[in-house]
Amino acid sequence: MLVVDDLSIDAGRTRIVDHACFEIPDGRRLGLLGASGSGKSLIASALVGQLPPGITCTGRVLVDGHEVAGVPTPRRPRSARPAMVFQDSATALNPMVTVGRQLRTPDAPALLERVGLRDSARILASHPLELSGGQRQRVCIALALARESSLVIADEPTTALDVISQARVLDALREAASLLFITHDIAVAAHLCDHLLIIDSGRIIESGSTATVLDNPVSDRTRRMIDAARAADPFRQVVMR
Repeated sequence: MLVVDDLSIDAGRTRIVDHACFEIPDGRRLGLLGASGSGKSLIASALVGQLPPGITCTGRVLVDGHEVAGVPTPRRPRSARPAMVFQDSATALNPMVTVGRQLRTPDAPALLERVGLRDSARILASHPLELSGGQRQRVCIALALARESSLVIADEPTTALDVISQARVLDALREAASLLFITHDIAVAAHLCDHLLIIDSGRIIESGSTATVLDNPVSDRTRRMIDAARAADPFRQVVMR
């Protein structure tokens, strides 16, 4: 479903992402992990054709067999337009339009229920600024699921959520046909993803099945991430065992 080959991202003469290579077969879930500033969100922007001004990319990006590197979203075939869940829900939603007008689908109440928003009538009648950050984030996930895209890219979608809401959202994302899940939290990624990629300072330093990365990490950075997740709290210890 997604093939990334030799992807580099530059800001002028400064290289931010250096020769990234990975793929997501149809129906698989890949976790892309790294600290803030490691380049993971820029990779997501490149994949959906929304790099910021002054940022360029080289290499190959194939979505559903279509070459889309550097191609803006409106110019792509429909099957090559991944659904995107952005990290900042406040800017991802139109503040002047109600949720119901943005989530225009007959099964909107059911979609909201899938992401843990039970008061669907009130949510659909509300403007985004009338909702909490966690509620807005779940609306964004419902919007992505409503597109029924063959590929969903989720950039830190659970950061603003409590543990119970987080588990509900992860269950909803698990229903995506194929998923790129971007996070700094290895415990959450381990709970959801089949394979993991670790990126550090723009370079992928580790990749493999979730079990392989957790049980036999190659890099010290990965090992530190795993140790921190196992020590954090009981929920993470269950996920990471």
